[in-house]
Amino acid sequence: MMASAPQPPQALYESLWWAFTLLLAALVLAPIYTQLPGFPFLVPNLVYIVVAITLTRYLFLLRISWLRDLLTLQGLLSLALVPLIFWMVENFNAFVIFFDEEGPDVLIRQFAPGEGEVLNNYLRAEYRFFGVWAIVAAVLMPFRLIYNGWSRYLKVRANRSR
Repeated sequence: MMASAPQPPQALYESLWWAFTLLLAALVLAPIYTQLPGFPFLVPNLVYIVVAITLTRYLFLLRISWLRDLLTLQGLLSLALVPLIFWMVENFNAFVIFFDEEGPDVLIRQFAPGEGEVLNNYLRAEYRFFGVWAIVAAVLMPFRLIYNGWSRYLKVRANRSR
């Protein structure tokens, strides 16, 4: 028999995922931050990116994550997602209302017409993409955690009956 290779610790995987998430967030937000440093929705935008990537990762990779067997923490996370969902929807709505009330070019008036239009299109598409993605992932996550808890319960029950 061959000796199995040592497995990297879960903390390493988690750290790499967080590094990837923060790097991607920085790359996505860089054009907005450098061109519009006073953008009023920068923090919600950052939260959308982090929540979208992190929760999607847990939706699909929960079985191999550190969170898999921590059922109490999963329950707390499910409860914490409720106010987060409301906050994200509120900020998404505020973003839409901001442009409806102030006009579509409120943030780009100081730019040349072509440059401002490109930045405006990027800003709107990126914010909506990550906003909707984060909200959908946050709504689905409690159901995934409930499913995981139920499957853990059934597995323990099946092992006891043997």
